[in-house]
Amino acid sequence: MTRPSDIKPREGEVRGTRYEEYVTHDALPELRFTITPDVVREYAEAVDGDPAGYEHGGDKVALPSVLAPYLMAVLYRKYPPAQGGIMASNVFRFHHPISAETDTEIVADGRIEETFEKKGRKYVRYSARFRTAAGDLVAEAVNTSTFPS
Repeated sequence: MTRPSDIKPREGEVRGTRYEEYVTHDALPELRFTITPDVVREYAEAVDGDPAGYEHGGDKVALPSVLAPYLMAVLYRKYPPAQGGIMASNVFRFHHPISAETDTEIVADGRIEETFEKKGRKYVRYSARFRTAAGDLVAEAVNTSTFPS
């Protein structure tokens, strides 16, 4: 079982990334983790979902958003978090269910899409892809966050 806290550095544990250090179009390295039935159950309970999972094609599957707590870990592998970052937006597209009954190894990667300033704030937009170890696309996400200089 891989909990997000197992793979995400916490603010203050390492020197955080300054806005000026983000590189547009930079690839974010591969991140591997495992979604287990325990992770599915714990996540569902945390968001008031059904801990037994949901049905899809006769199989029990996880809430698709079970991947949301792992999204920032994709960025933080290369760009550790700076104190004071604020998540401004997330957009997910879900493509393939995750089993609620068996372990699913997930392989994630991404890239820095752009950096920009708006109303005096500095933003970083990055994308992430989540695939099964067999290569099936599970989800895609785009996150926009604002980070201090």
